[in-house]
Amino acid sequence: MTGTKGVFNAACEGTDCVGDVKITLGSSGFDYELDPTNPTFHRMVIFGGRGWSIFELPENPNSLLKLVFDSGDDAERTSCKLFPWAYNSKMDEEFAPGKDMPNNTLWRSGDDDLREAIEELNDPAQKGCADQGDGTPGACPLSATMDKTSVKDGPAFENIVVGEACGRLVAVTATEKNSIAWLYDITDLESPQLKKVFHLSPASETKSPGVAYNDGSLGEVDPESFFFLSPQESPSGKAAIMFEGAFSGTVSFWEFECVEEDTVQEPSSASRMSILLGPVLVLIFLYVAV
Repeated sequence: MTGTKGVFNAACEGTDCVGDVKITLGSSGFDYELDPTNPTFHRMVIFGGRGWSIFELPENPNSLLKLVFDSGDDAERTSCKLFPWAYNSKMDEEFAPGKDMPNNTLWRSGDDDLREAIEELNDPAQKGCADQGDGTPGACPLSATMDKTSVKDGPAFENIVVGEACGRLVAVTATEKNSIAWLYDITDLESPQLKKVFHLSPASETKSPGVAYNDGSLGEVDPESFFFLSPQESPSGKAAIMFEGAFSGTVSFWEFECVEEDTVQEPSSASRMSILLGPVLVLIFLYVAV
């Protein structure tokens, strides 16, 4: 397509329609060099973090970035396979306890619109559940929700951290709405290996945020911020990752344990889960503060 105009949804028919999907036409999508009044269209980008990529910086600052790796459909495929109860689900601040529940600080401090949304999601007659995980009515567990904006938002990766652990270069990313995390070995930048997909709030499968928070099992909901800690930065002296839940108000500490392949054992109940990264790396969950 060339020129300054393009019709996407207006009077759209057939496969050209994108429905509720949002797109952006950034400056990199148009080439104004040949004719500034009639630019050439190159590409459009769909909003929503459905994956992550590695780009190589060019030696020539005027050159385009070179795509080295793209995760493709890893997020969609693996989350659907391993955590079907969280696939295309959503948990945010509106699922906080209502006015009749303990720990309803957000409801008390919110504006009228937020209070109305919280009350609606805590009312089984509206969008709530008859059993929020403890036999009482309230907000639904994550497994009983459906994210209506998933078609345009996707898994919505919020952040990605990179660091070295046990002699390997690793990358960790996580999704905003359903709190699923991915661990990659990116030692070979052109061929990263997906090593583990794990959930930061497994209790959300059967419990509402309020119930899980009260019994100390909530984990991280909406992990917008997480940090890679080198051995020098880590309080344990081992490479680690800290996840922070924006809506859960919780923090967890995950530690890399270097082991040989023939010494890897099943995780104990105390560790809750371990993540094997090749023959030399295990990431162990140690602590959640609520």
